[in-house]
Amino acid sequence: MFDIGFWEILLILVLALVVIGPERLPGAARQAGLFVGKARRYIEGVRSEVESEFDINEFKRMLHNQEVQISELQQQIKSGIDDIKPNLSTDDILTDAPSHSFYDEDTKEKNETSSLTDEKDEPSSK
Repeated sequence: MFDIGFWEILLILVLALVVIGPERLPGAARQAGLFVGKARRYIEGVRSEVESEFDINEFKRMLHNQEVQISELQQQIKSGIDDIKPNLSTDDILTDAPSHSFYDEDTKEKNETSSLTDEKDEPSSK
């Protein structure tokens, strides 16, 4: 995790001996060991809790259940279509007839209006 080698550990021990002193060094080492142990247990607990929350097997199971439900729905839709097909006649089937839009109706009204105004503008030859 920290990539600490032998020489780094030796340097830390020598500095601790100089700073703390030989009398209190065993007690400080014991306290440091307890602290490291508590930290490791805490980290292991957090890691196991996260793994249980994000259990991959649970997600795989949920995904499989969804796939099964989707395939069942597809089969139901296909069987419903197969049941309906014999009852349909060719007259009931929609064709590709052109549809009307508001734009078409608006253009038609403008053409009718312009033809009426053209008739009014022409002089009568009576």
